Amino acid sequence: MDAITASLSAISIAPVASAAHSETSSPASWKDALLGASSTPASFNLIKTLVYKPKTPKSTAPVPVIVIANENTETSSSTLGKKLNLKELRLASEDLLTEIFSLDKNSRTFSIHEFLFCTNVWW
Repeated sequence: MDAITASLSAISIAPVASAAHSETSSPASWKDALLGASSTPASFNLIKTLVYKPKTPKSTAPVPVIVIANENTETSSSTLGKKLNLKELRLASEDLLTEIFSLDKNSRTFSIHEFLFCTNVWW
């Protein structure tokens, strides 16, 4: 968490609060854990991070598409694929997550300073 906070500070983003909680296994249990932590602000929004893999030839290394969105935002892979001009976006397999990010599908954090590479943002 310290590495993430330091990376955000480097681009002038300061956290409002930080809450420690036990391990969770779903977005719903994560929200419950945050609601139960005494340091959680009265009002907060959860985000979701999705990693997609576009269809590519087997000889080409896949370039994942990372989507960071509000937990309630609809994230249609076909709509994203059309907007980004990519074919058949599918949620990345656990093998791809491990290979590229050294994470498993239940991971909740990743090193922002290594993977911060947004080029376009659509609202």
